[in-house]
Amino acid sequence: MSVLGLDEVLRRIKKEKLIENLGQRELKNPEGVGVDLRLGAIYKIVEGGAFIEADLGKRKGVKTEKIAEYKKRGRQLEIVVKPGEYYLVSTVEKINTPKDLMPVVFPRTSLFRAGLLLLNSKTDPGYKGILTMGLKNLSEFEVKLQMGARIANVVFYKIEGKTVDYRGQHQGGRISPHEEEQQV
Repeated sequence: MSVLGLDEVLRRIKKEKLIENLGQRELKNPEGVGVDLRLGAIYKIVEGGAFIEADLGKRKGVKTEKIAEYKKRGRQLEIVVKPGEYYLVSTVEKINTPKDLMPVVFPRTSLFRAGLLLLNSKTDPGYKGILTMGLKNLSEFEVKLQMGARIANVVFYKIEGKTVDYRGQHQGGRISPHEEEQQV
């Protein structure tokens, strides 16, 4: 498995819509090996009761409430993340993962330097939608986040061999299934 260089990532963004809604900075002046993803929405968990059963059984997520969202125009809202607070956050950008790539999301260092932990994962081939991650303030201090801020960097790994497309409940960018449903 190898990592795609920026030239190939940008080519696939233009030709295959690998990433939609990418910011101009990333389209014109990216750096390193991945592209930055921006804070699109913040969700507060308002009701628990999550249950994840083994072996494709029933699944229930948490109930969430959107508390902030990125606006395409105008001044962006700023949210204060207090010590110990936990949110689900999503990206402005939408990923369209082909069969031969596996995106892996890394937090930007500005987050952990401020005391924020970004909980994330790989993305399976075939997934299409915004990315959702956990965000927790581990510090003793408040951290101010502006909607649209660059919070993560996505790197694309080239897969050799067979893959099976993602077919889970979060396809399309769904935040959390708050009703019980059958796992797929």
